[in-house]
Amino acid sequence: APDYGHETTSEAMSYLVWIAAMKDNLDGKSGELAKAWKTMEVMIPSEQSGFMTKTEPSATYSDEWELPEKYPTDMMSGNTGLNPIHKNFCSAYGSDKGLYLLHWLADVDDWYGFGGDSGKFTFINTFQRGEQESCFETIPQGCIEELKYGMEGRGIKGAFTTEDKVAEQYAYTNAPDAEERAIQGVYWANRWGVGDSSVEKLAGKMTDELRNDMFDKYYKKISETTTKNDPSAGYDGAHYLMSWYTSWGGALDGAWTWQIGCSHCHQFYQNALMAYAANDTKHDCISSNMKADGAAKDWKESFERQLEFYEWLQTPEGPFAGGATNSWKGRYEKHPSGIAT
Repeated sequence: APDYGHETTSEAMSYLVWIAAMKDNLDGKSGELAKAWKTMEVMIPSEQSGFMTKTEPSATYSDEWELPEKYPTDMMSGNTGLNPIHKNFCSAYGSDKGLYLLHWLADVDDWYGFGGDSGKFTFINTFQRGEQESCFETIPQGCIEELKYGMEGRGIKGAFTTEDKVAEQYAYTNAPDAEERAIQGVYWANRWGVGDSSVEKLAGKMTDELRNDMFDKYYKKISETTTKNDPSAGYDGAHYLMSWYTSWGGALDGAWTWQIGCSHCHQFYQNALMAYAANDTKHDCISSNMKADGAAKDWKESFERQLEFYEWLQTPEGPFAGGATNSWKGRYEKHPSGIAT
């Protein structure tokens, strides 16, 4: 997914935690795990103004398209998806600056210059324009949009939206396989007797907030008959799988926030072992550190759903492949028959 060598990903950072847990196990003492987790935390955005004070972030619907040439795309006024669980995170972690999740991509030395040519670690994003957009077709952009680059009054976001005026804002996207991998490493360290309670507390919070990835893109009902005109459906919009992402953001002055889930779920992003850790009340280093309402119930459902997903996706020859979507073609079109996963 990165388009050149100066970038790093949350995936790469999460492997540091996994490797550190293994080293602590081999050494028979803890120490590396906490250092690796601290290193990984550089992928958690600090600029999230207003996100933990707005209890119901929303997003206005817009169609996904297959080809980059179909963008920018209009937003459908009045068709709004509402996140049903963010209020629980505001209640449990309201003193935090924002979500304790990892943005997926960073420009390590500001090679693109979106950090002001500072040479400093800078969050960027790439993919925005449909399933056929390769990493070399993307329009790289900084996660902090200050309207310094791109179109006058619209910035680089003007390439993706038809809004006449774009506000200064931030926007981030996670890839949940990274969080899952890091949490798995913390769980194994605990089981191996080399855990770190301070890291476990943070891993529990991350697990809790990873439930953001269990919902449809616009929180619409999980159903083969759902259309783009249907309203958001609260928990009926939860597929309980680990989807490709959740994205979130808001105005730099904190005046408004937004968030989406993802309708598309792939086999690779599931991690049943990590879901098991979230359910383990005997070795409760993860489960006891989830503080928001509904965490235990949601992760129990997710664990069972992920196992069902594996069974459904397994080929007669044995390998797992493919995925599922609640939004055919990204536009909630009618699901065709006879299409393989």
